Parts: sequence; structure tokens; C-alpha cells
Amino acid sequence: MTRTRQSVDVLIAEDSATQAEQLRLLLEEAGHRVRVAVHGRMALEAARAHKPDVLITDIVMPDMDGYELCKTVKADDTLADVPVILITALNSIVDIAHGLACGADNFIRKPYDPNALIERIDYLLSNRELRKESKTQSGLEIYLAGERHFITSGREQMLDLLVSTYDEAIKTNEALKQREQEVWHLNKDLEQRAAALEAANRELESFSYSVSHDLRTPLRVIDGYSSILQEEYANRLGDDGQRLLGTVRESAQRMSQLIEHLLEFSRCTRQSISRTRCDMTAMARHVFDELWRDPGSAPGGRGSTMPPEFLLDALPDAFADPALIRQVWVNLISNAIKYSCRREHPVIRISGSMSGGECVYSIEDNGAGFEMRLADKLFTVFQRLHRVDEFPGTGVGLAISQRIVKRHGGRIWARAEVDKGATFEFALPASDAKHEHTFAGPQR
Repeated sequence: MTRTRQSVDVLIAEDSATQAEQLRLLLEEAGHRVRVAVHGRMALEAARAHKPDVLITDIVMPDMDGYELCKTVKADDTLADVPVILITALNSIVDIAHGLACGADNFIRKPYDPNALIERIDYLLSNRELRKESKTQSGLEIYLAGERHFITSGREQMLDLLVSTYDEAIKTNEALKQREQEVWHLNKDLEQRAAALEAANRELESFSYSVSHDLRTPLRVIDGYSSILQEEYANRLGDDGQRLLGTVRESAQRMSQLIEHLLEFSRCTRQSISRTRCDMTAMARHVFDELWRDPGSAPGGRGSTMPPEFLLDALPDAFADPALIRQVWVNLISNAIKYSCRREHPVIRISGSMSGGECVYSIEDNGAGFEMRLADKLFTVFQRLHRVDEFPGTGVGLAISQRIVKRHGGRIWARAEVDKGATFEFALPASDAKHEHTFAGPQR
């Protein structure tokens, strides 16, 4: 059976002008007369001046809050039968206890459904007489969350309030379920995109590896034949011919070096990681000795005959792939040698420490340095901060180092100042190994 909606006088207690206007428009569209008070005490005065059919009140207000307003209204014999709807976030069960204790008739949760609010008003008005008859005279004392609450609401009133609470809880659960479904679909979509991106990266790396590998043979042919021309036919070429042939050989050799480094970059991604305990002190020492003894093994060479002062602190052991981590040391130490070689007294210092569950390693030099605003480019493939004629190299070594460190679950960074040197640091997780190390002084 359809019930005809009556026009009733609704008093709103709401200190937010926006919320009050929203409620007023909603209720007026439903055919109700509306008055607005900006705080609890003003609403109480308005109710006593002209008894409303329904009171809708926010809880958090200045001067007199919604609970106190409701309690005062219910204690007033002339206003006690006015249904009171509390607008609340309904964050905890204590909100329900406070609502029962002050005699509220219904809850509506923010943000509220307009249709639900109109239906609540209709329901409360139609059951007002029934709630009057069932009012409890003696009251009920309960303790909740360490607080005492004395409830004098009638059975029907308590039932209405609890049902409205349950109704709001159902709506909250439905909203949460909908959000969970949305999150699930988003995660599924993200997983699919990540898988597609990973497949594309693997395909690109495989393509780069194949192309780089295939380019080596023709480059060897170019370099080989140009070497024969240079050695056996130099007297027939003349000065210009020899110069041009030298340029061809240099370009072929540089291209070959670039391809080798590109293959290294690809291999460090494709190669599986086999972790074991690594003596980082011994590894750093061996790498430096090898690079200085055989400058051809250093990416970009060393560019000096004067060995730098090499200071090596005792380093914490790492739990890592020895071959891959050794490559990190090769790249970082060779950079330190290369960029400090023009100093009158070059110094390279390597130190390490344990910090926040990480083994942190530092390679410091007093070389050319760089501008910190360019630091983001350091670990990008083929990015260089200096000209090739200043410092040789391909711009791949730091990108390889970053990829290796990240594959170990670590991180790498740098800081520097122009003409005052640079410090490169990398950190590896220490959780996979027991590190018992007494850090000694520098070794020379």
C-alpha cells in the first residue's frame, strides 16, 4: 500500500553552511518545510519557539553538540516526542552507545543517501505514537569502552536506532565490497600490463643481444682488413690515406667496445643470480690491482702512469653473486681511476659500513667530479657527462652497475662537486648473511 507523504516541519542543526544548504534543498524537494540553525543552542531555542515534526542534527557543533541537543530535547516534556536523527560518520560502537544514551531515534551516516533520509523521516513519523507507549521508565545502565551510558529510550526507539545502525553498516559493507571488486580488477589489469611490459622488455633485450652479437663479425672484418692495409700498404696510401684509415680503425674499435658493453648490459639482466658470501675487501683490492696492472681491462683505460693513493677500509662481507658484484667494483673503481688520473696527487678511498639492515659501500675520489643537477643522467645507458676526448668510455658501465645492484635488491647513488671529486655508494641487503666484522683502519 502506498502511503501519501505529508509535508512536515523539519529543523536542521548544522554548522556547515554547505551541508545545511544541501539538506535544505533535498528536504524542500520532498515537499517539507525546513528551518536551519547553525549550532545546537540555536536549534534548541528554535524548537522551543516552534515545535518541529523532526529534528535532524549534526553531532560535532560549537556551543552545544548534537548529543547534548538530543538529550536536552528528550528531557523536555513538550519536545520529547520529536524524532531526532543524528548525522554521523558512525566510526565506532561508542557512537551507537552515545546515540542510545541521549535518546536519539535514528542514525544517518555521512555521506548519506537522499532517498534513505526521506524514508527515515517518513518511518519515524508513522511510528511516533508506538514509541511513546513503549518508553522505558527505569532506564538501562551499560558500560562500553570504559564509559557509563544510561539509556531511557523505549524498546521501539532503541530498535529503530539499532536497525538504522545495522542498515548503515550493510551499506558500508556493500560499498567496501564494491571498492574491493574495483581494486581487484585494477590489480588484475595492472598484473596483465606488468606481464606484457616484462615480455616486451625481454623481447627487446633479446633483440638487442642478437643484433649486438651479429654486428661483432662484420666489425672484426672491418678492423682486420684495415689493420692489414695499415701494416702492408701504408706506403701506398700517403699521409691522408693513412689518417683516414686510422680513423676507420679507431671508429671500428670504438664501435666494437660499445657493442661489448651493450652485450654486458644485456647479460647482467639475463644472467641468473647465484648468491654466496663475498669477501668485499679482498674483491676490491684484487680489482684495483688488476685494473692498474692491466689498463686494458679497465673500461676507458686509466690515462696515467702515476698510481693513485689507494685507501681501502675493511668492508663488510656481502651475500651476492660474486661475478656480478665484481663487475660493479670494476666499473666504479675504473671510473675513480679514470676521473682522478689528472690530479697531481690522485686519491681513491673505499670504505664500508652496516646501516639499517644494509651493507653500504663507498668509492670516493678527488677527480673531476660533476654537477649534481646532472646526477639523474649518470645511470642511463650511453649517457655521458664529459666529452670522449676528455675522458674515454661508452657510458654503459654505471647503467650496468645499477642494474646489477637492483637485481640484488639494493640501491646505488652518487654525489659530487665539480673539480673536487665524486663519491659513488651502493647498498646491498644484509638480511641474508651474518656479518661479524671488526672494521680496521685503511689498508694501503
